[in-house]
Amino acid sequence: MARASHDCGRLRDRPRPASDVEARRALSEASDKKIYTLSQLGESLKRTLEQVTHGRDLWFKAEIAKLSTSPSGHVYLELVEEHRGQRLAVMRGTLWKGQLAVVREALGEAADQILARGTEIVFRGKVNYHPVYGVSLVIEEIDVSAMIGEAERRKQATIATLKAQGAFELNRNLPLPRLIQRVALIGSPGTSGFRDFGMHLLRNEWGVGFDVEVFAATVQGKDAPPTLIDALSRAQAWQPDVVVMVRGGGSALDLDAFNDLDLCLAISNSTLPVFTGIGHETDLCVADLVAHKHFKTPTAVADDLVDRLVTERSRLAEWSLAMGQRTQHRLAWERTRMAKDLQTLVLQPRQLLAAEGVRLAHAREQLAVQAQQALAQQLQHIKHLATTVHTLQPENTLARGFAVARKDGQAIRKAEALAVNDTLSLQFHRGTADVTVTRVNSPSDE
Repeated sequence: MARASHDCGRLRDRPRPASDVEARRALSEASDKKIYTLSQLGESLKRTLEQVTHGRDLWFKAEIAKLSTSPSGHVYLELVEEHRGQRLAVMRGTLWKGQLAVVREALGEAADQILARGTEIVFRGKVNYHPVYGVSLVIEEIDVSAMIGEAERRKQATIATLKAQGAFELNRNLPLPRLIQRVALIGSPGTSGFRDFGMHLLRNEWGVGFDVEVFAATVQGKDAPPTLIDALSRAQAWQPDVVVMVRGGGSALDLDAFNDLDLCLAISNSTLPVFTGIGHETDLCVADLVAHKHFKTPTAVADDLVDRLVTERSRLAEWSLAMGQRTQHRLAWERTRMAKDLQTLVLQPRQLLAAEGVRLAHAREQLAVQAQQALAQQLQHIKHLATTVHTLQPENTLARGFAVARKDGQAIRKAEALAVNDTLSLQFHRGTADVTVTRVNSPSDE
């Protein structure tokens, strides 16, 4: 027995296995740790947010990355903050159905443009925490004035940068072709401004034709500047006479894309003249300032192009008529000169012919040869002039649908030469007509 007890004592004094010791230590440490559930953490975060915000509304600035409307009428947004293309923060936003009606009423007609992907908004809202859905911002009000102020700040910064680079005169100093018929159109197909431009240009009352190529682009929001720049690059590769950039108007925020620095630099550095018709009445975008020529509306751009082409064709018609008259005068002069030369040869004194017989005989031979050569040249020249006259006959020009307007027998070239109630005679290809002027549009009215 004693031996057995001794053996047992020896067993109790042996070192415990390492795994057993580590297990006891882990159990001891676990009993000292404070372990939280997710709901406890969520409640703690919620209390912390409430302590920081005191339930008050705060003002935020963020970009709408995504937007969706639930069947119940609530609007859910993904709000982001980006810097140089990198996202710094992402958070959910909520606009409840009841508050959505209030916000839409405050925004008016601009509501759909502001509540859209890519728009940067300034809004008042509450910070909300849900243990399942996390942190979100409940939108109560959108401050359009603050957004306009931010857009104006960016606009002025763009203007300052362009001035420092001397970019405002580059495109304006490009030569403009006298005959503009090949037009590259940049815009968003299906919009009202795009349709207005096409109808006024291609269905003009004068019937003059244009070759138009469309380069589609987004004209509003965050994606607009890069797509417009890409369209401008593709348009230049097509080598038109002029590039036209149009948009159907909108609010200051709608037009903010046309104040983008990269877009304005692309317009300024374009190798082709750029016309803008962005559709605003009271203010200019920076894109207007760097373009070769800007207009209030897309329709005004189309009217200008039509007027330029009609004016140039009228000038060519007048030149053709003048060339015909000049050719007739030259032919008459040549006939008179040749008659005088022949008369001089016939009336030479006989005594001079006798005295200079040998010399004049030789000279007569040379003169005959030269006269034949000169006559052949003149006849060739006359044939060429006759061909030119036939080609440029006013009747041919009139046959293409043009008419010559005359007042008191004089051709009218400018509208300023007319007055209301003046009587004009219109010469057509077949017949004439008398018309009375009812209205005169001066260039300043266009």
